[in-house]
Amino acid sequence: MRSDLSAHITPAMQEASAWYARWLSGEMDEQAKSAWQSWLDADEEHTRAWQQIERVQQYFGKVPGALAVATLQAPPSAERRRILKQLMLVLSVSGAGYYSYRKQPWRGVMADASTRVGEQRQIKLVDGTIVHLNTDSAINIVYSETARLVELVRGEILIETAHEPYRAYRPFSVITQQGSVTALGTRFSVREWQHQQPGLAKVDMVKVSVFESMVDVRTAHKPDSPVRVNAGESLVFTQTQVFAKTRLKATDKAWVNGLIVVYAMRLKDFADELSRYQSGVLRCDPAVADLQISGSFPIGDIEAILNTVEQTLPVRVKRFTRFWTTLTPA
Repeated sequence: MRSDLSAHITPAMQEASAWYARWLSGEMDEQAKSAWQSWLDADEEHTRAWQQIERVQQYFGKVPGALAVATLQAPPSAERRRILKQLMLVLSVSGAGYYSYRKQPWRGVMADASTRVGEQRQIKLVDGTIVHLNTDSAINIVYSETARLVELVRGEILIETAHEPYRAYRPFSVITQQGSVTALGTRFSVREWQHQQPGLAKVDMVKVSVFESMVDVRTAHKPDSPVRVNAGESLVFTQTQVFAKTRLKATDKAWVNGLIVVYAMRLKDFADELSRYQSGVLRCDPAVADLQISGSFPIGDIEAILNTVEQTLPVRVKRFTRFWTTLTPA
């Protein structure tokens, strides 16, 4: 049975969603803009669909969607937080000891803030900094007189750093197993994940995307050699390697507004992205893996997204159990 949301998605809305994704992707040259205008003028339904997209975007520009808003004023356990602060501040300057600590399995359980699979949260820290947590993410917060640290235990966060004009400067850094990211008055996201190529071992990687100002990235093995990442740039790094910077896409922060926005993405990659937001297994048959998909999709209704995929591509969604879904040729 298709969800109520997918039942009301018209062809015009699907096309408008794809155009919206293309605009955000930064891939709209003058020829594409002319094609978009022709599409818009071709039918009143196209205009109405685009106006609906604009209304949604304006709404999300003012309100953080359905995200839960909370303020971290007092931790669940003051004693636990005090011990955690001491551990972090001591171990963070002790090299191997710190990374040994980071690998302890109890760290995720003791996280100061976390989200379940499919859940998102927005948290306001004591200095006014805003932290958005994406699906299945966890952080620890460690503030001292000289530093502000957020440890990314797992997942993905977007941070809007607050200025502290009435006290001595305290740098704001996100600590990961692969290295650190220090904000220079900015809005940026940090994502930690495992990447695997066929026949090779999994590699832990971190992606930093900078939306405002700049950050300095330091790998775990070369903390004295920072790499500057400016607004409009993304950077992927491991403990030992820094990859070439790439151009930031506006779609990289769509999840903060409860959306997945993609343009010309391989269906296999799209399925991998969706799988972050639901429990169980979501696989893509190699026969349809290279099909391309564009659009903006609500994170909160994975079933509606899968139904839309089935409507727009020559694909069938096979559900073997509630925890195992495969995209196969229609």
